[in-house]
Amino acid sequence: MYDQTLADFPRLPAEQGDAPRIQRAISATAHGVLYVPKGIYLLAEPIRITNFCSLLLHKSAVLRAQAPMDFVVWYDGGPRYQNLLMQDETGALFDDLNLFISGGEIDGNGLASCLCINNYHHFTLRDMALRNGKRYGLRVGQTGYGFELIAHNIYCRCTMPGLAGNVGISSKEGDSHYTDCIVVDYTTGIELLGGGANRLTRCHVWGGVIPPAAPGRPPEMLENSVCYRLSSGDALLRDCYADTGKTGFEVVENARLLGCAYYNNYDFKLDDVTVIHQTGGELLVTDGYFSKTSPRARMYSGTGQVRWQNNTYIGGLTPPDTYETTNGRKQL
Repeated sequence: MYDQTLADFPRLPAEQGDAPRIQRAISATAHGVLYVPKGIYLLAEPIRITNFCSLLLHKSAVLRAQAPMDFVVWYDGGPRYQNLLMQDETGALFDDLNLFISGGEIDGNGLASCLCINNYHHFTLRDMALRNGKRYGLRVGQTGYGFELIAHNIYCRCTMPGLAGNVGISSKEGDSHYTDCIVVDYTTGIELLGGGANRLTRCHVWGGVIPPAAPGRPPEMLENSVCYRLSSGDALLRDCYADTGKTGFEVVENARLLGCAYYNNYDFKLDDVTVIHQTGGELLVTDGYFSKTSPRARMYSGTGQVRWQNNTYIGGLTPPDTYETTNGRKQL
């Protein structure tokens, strides 16, 4: 169900792209749901949502940047969302829950990052693709405050060269759940940079399809690649898959890897890979499945407190209980 459809907001005679009519439709749908029909919508300026409008896109609706900008779509709930107890302009209690962006594709087209979410409580993203983000596919919490992002079936993928160094999903907020999210050919797949108690379930990061930037080098998006960067407290990854990256899991703060796996597709000629690189925090790795498919692959590097339980090592990886911690004791 929806309150307005973009079909009722055609381009005006002086409008060259689709951003102005989308912005007019959003303005007419405060606290409602705007439906975006199938089609390719060309944007020379960003779409900004600041009135608690939710977007429902047809699965084949594409919002595509055609000029440089920071983000194709920018959602901001405003300063009231920086408090746990919110009030409206009159001082009355205010809480607009169940806000969402669902469906379709946001295409940065190498000119822009795709989507930014700021100042939110219990916001849902689902069933969408974020393609060719210049710096980010999804960025959460660039400014402001937020918690309880529910992200399901988000597909981040780059299909054009020249975007090395970008990030598929980047969050500095906490208490959020990411399930069944897939990131393909972003240099960093998923990074948790702040907040705490984030949960990732059945996420899959991989790369290598975009060819090398120059002969003799690995595929462009695999240079200095990190599948998962965990720099927020109490990050829990369950059944997540690091599939072909220079570093599978980079651990900076307390984290748990439960039933996670790493595999390096040596067809892409990426070697000298590390499954887990730890520089801080306490780490638990249990029920994992880790495969060595390239000559110079190692299971673990760095220092920190780490516990290994019930893991499977394939292809000659050295079980990590042979490594010593900074205090000289072996971890079993």
